[in-house]
Amino acid sequence: MLAATFLACALCAVLVALVGLNQIGPRTQVSAIPGWLWYYRGDPLLRLWLERGALVSGAIAFVILLIILKRGRTLHGEARFARESEIRREHLRSNSGIIVGQKGGRYLVFGGTEHVLLEAPTRAGKGVGVVIPNLLSWADSVVVLDVKRENWDITAGFRARHGQAVYLFDPLDPEGRSARYNPLSFIDRLDDTDVINELQKIGGMLFPAPEKADPFWAEAARAAFVGVGALVAANPALPFTIGEIYRRLTTGDPKVELPKVVEEAQRRGQRLSQACVSALSDFTSASDNTFSGIKQTITSKLNLWLNPYVDAATSETDFDLRQIRRERISIYLGVSPDNIDRIAPVYNLFLQQLIDLNTRELPENGGRVPVLILLDEFARLGKAPVIASAFSYVAGYGLRLLPVIQSRSQPRGIYGVDVTDEIIANCGLEIVFTPKELKVANELSERLGFFTMNVKSKSRTIHGLLANRSISESDQRRALMMPQELMQMPKGDLLLMRGGIPPVRGRKIEYFRSKRFTSRISDPPKVAPRPIAINAVSSAAKLAGGASSSDPLAQALSAKRAALLNDGPETAATEQAQPSARALTDDELSGFAEITDDMLVLGDMVDLPPPGDEQAAIAFVTAMTARAVLEPVGAGAQSPAFVTERHDHGRE
Repeated sequence: MLAATFLACALCAVLVALVGLNQIGPRTQVSAIPGWLWYYRGDPLLRLWLERGALVSGAIAFVILLIILKRGRTLHGEARFARESEIRREHLRSNSGIIVGQKGGRYLVFGGTEHVLLEAPTRAGKGVGVVIPNLLSWADSVVVLDVKRENWDITAGFRARHGQAVYLFDPLDPEGRSARYNPLSFIDRLDDTDVINELQKIGGMLFPAPEKADPFWAEAARAAFVGVGALVAANPALPFTIGEIYRRLTTGDPKVELPKVVEEAQRRGQRLSQACVSALSDFTSASDNTFSGIKQTITSKLNLWLNPYVDAATSETDFDLRQIRRERISIYLGVSPDNIDRIAPVYNLFLQQLIDLNTRELPENGGRVPVLILLDEFARLGKAPVIASAFSYVAGYGLRLLPVIQSRSQPRGIYGVDVTDEIIANCGLEIVFTPKELKVANELSERLGFFTMNVKSKSRTIHGLLANRSISESDQRRALMMPQELMQMPKGDLLLMRGGIPPVRGRKIEYFRSKRFTSRISDPPKVAPRPIAINAVSSAAKLAGGASSSDPLAQALSAKRAALLNDGPETAATEQAQPSARALTDDELSGFAEITDDMLVLGDMVDLPPPGDEQAAIAFVTAMTARAVLEPVGAGAQSPAFVTERHDHGRE
């Protein structure tokens, strides 16, 4: 800047000297001026006029400087919209990145590494203007919350055709057209330390400590969840899923059954970690009221796994979240609007695990594929502390968040003012559509700033036949955009807010009007329906029992635990012993104990067709109940009338 000012003053001095010496005319050759000056450099007259020119140029520069300084001290500021040079400087004209709008007939593409926040009222065009254009242009991994599955239908085909592994995770799809995701699948159930460590993390996500209520219940629920989860992990005969943990907690009386299971497992020589035993002991040794409260805390968070669709969709895993920074993967979290509140806990856990698993290694040590996490209807997910805190650090791991909210009041109602302000502050760019709430418009007007406006006021005083007029000038404050102007902003306009430059006023994109996007739309990949298998309740004996010899995982677990325990011949013989026939106990006859599948004879089931509908299922269960009731023998024998009464109760 200083060099440019000096050069301008020198040119002005030369121009004054040439005019004073009558050397400027129609025949003057500009290219000859430097040679002429050099030739007459020692002439006293030329030196005199150059000195006069220097004085004139210095005076002009001084006046300009005063004007600039005067303007720089405006009373109320100089708010304005950004210029093209400023837009370019802040990476809003990049060749790749997040598409945020358009200006001057060209796309505004944010090439920075920061998060982006989209604030748009309902039906304002956030899907057609931001979400879909980015899904049709973002070249790396993406995870998108897809309400109505509209994004899947429009963009999944394009991403699949370009070599990405594309998955639709929709646990509540009635036909089972969904990929599967088991939150516990990445845990090495052979490693007791890893089991406890990872279950504690998941427990913290499922049971966050309340801000104002007593934290005891959440902490106790986490410990109980870890204990039961570790018990399930130790048994190769059981699936290691949250659904199975829920069934362990809701089958029979866990306060009585769980200690029996631990005792039976230890009697059989099955390895249980000390942390597992301690957690279960603390859980079951509590008073009845305390135990009931802890159990209710757990089941209230896990009761979504009562749904067989959710249980089936989380029983296995079709993709590895740890690979999303190493391979280009697209995951669509599909959900219908009426189910989003119901499925929110599952998606909350999914997103929190996504962040947790991908922030354990820096990009230079792990994957280098950037990941865009597009959270449409962000507030509908509910409170997720891991996600809220992630805004402050995950950008360094290659994860970029793009939450979509209707207004700031949504996250403030969930996270509070301070956390919401922290989330917004950690977003490097804000996209704002025409607001509908006056409170939002007032806040936005304040953020856009004010400029100083010179106002003239006229007054007239009349005294008899004489009239006095006066005109006064004053500097007044004027908002760059007043609240009513923001609320009346054309529907096609948008504002971009980024630190370091004035706000940018641009236009929304409508992907269906651009051939660049419409040419990329194709049918999504076919997702085959998956039959839903209803998990029957397992017996306590199965929870503590041995592994199936045909199950490879069970064989691996049994082999490792056998090596760890160094079992002798006596233990091995005990584990290989087959259960013998026995009479039903009093508890089994009275209904307080479970009738397990080992009481059914395979031949009894051959002639029964599989249930095809609800009525057939009821008939099937009724028949199985009737066949499972054996004739009582021994001291605990009951009368035939009791057996008949229990049979009728089973039909009810």
